Amino acid sequence: MSRTRTAGMTGLASVMLALSIHAPAAAAELGDVQQAIESVAKTAGVVGVIGEVYVDGKRVDRGTAGSRLLGGRGGRIPSGSRYRIASQTKLMEAVIVLQLAGEGRLGLDDKLSSLLPETAEHDHVDRAAEITVRQLLRHTSGIPDFAESGKFDVFDFTTVYKPIDLVKASRTVPRQGDPGQYRYSTTNYILLGMIIEKVTGHDRAAEFKRRLIDGTWKAMERVRVALTGPAGGPRRSTGSAAGPAWPPSAGRPVRWRAARRRTAPPAC
Repeated sequence: MSRTRTAGMTGLASVMLALSIHAPAAAAELGDVQQAIESVAKTAGVVGVIGEVYVDGKRVDRGTAGSRLLGGRGGRIPSGSRYRIASQTKLMEAVIVLQLAGEGRLGLDDKLSSLLPETAEHDHVDRAAEITVRQLLRHTSGIPDFAESGKFDVFDFTTVYKPIDLVKASRTVPRQGDPGQYRYSTTNYILLGMIIEKVTGHDRAAEFKRRLIDGTWKAMERVRVALTGPAGGPRRSTGSAAGPAWPPSAGRPVRWRAARRRTAPPAC
């Protein structure tokens, strides 16, 4: 892909930060969000940054720095922009697969061919009868990455492909490892998404919302009540011979660290 083409894309080498903080311990310690974002934007390889800070589920500040395009072109990224989370979706899919395993609806050692018979019947995946769910999760299936087929522009965020078409494309790429050997491949998680939909009977978006997004906010509220009480008053044990008071951070600032992402976004 030419540099000219790459320079025309938005969101490349950008960093998106979203911090969620529990009050009251951290709210008083909140610093200058815009200044922090501008500092991140100065990092080598970062083109643009947008960020938000939430306290008890409510946004209290946000900012933007850098530019939308390479070379400082395109203006700043609007602070309220929606953006792709790319391979962060893999973490979400992994959590749901493990939940399904915990519910007894699939096993980590189940074979791909038993969960998605079409992968073996139509030869969409080489050695599908040997590959396990565990190997898909760990990128040790040996299945090639569909992006290496040359059939897709990985920076084209406007074209939608069916998951099975991505899997079929990966079949055209020579296998470069046996099951059990590590090799990062987004195709693994395309297949895990298909497994989630097959086992639950729902699309991934519905399962993400039901199991993770809605469930996370409910869990956060339970933690808030456990820490502060229903009326918002402090609730803190005094400690005993069994151990120190909990939570240990009560009364002290909470520090948060945001990790840098790769400057080159993954394919999916």
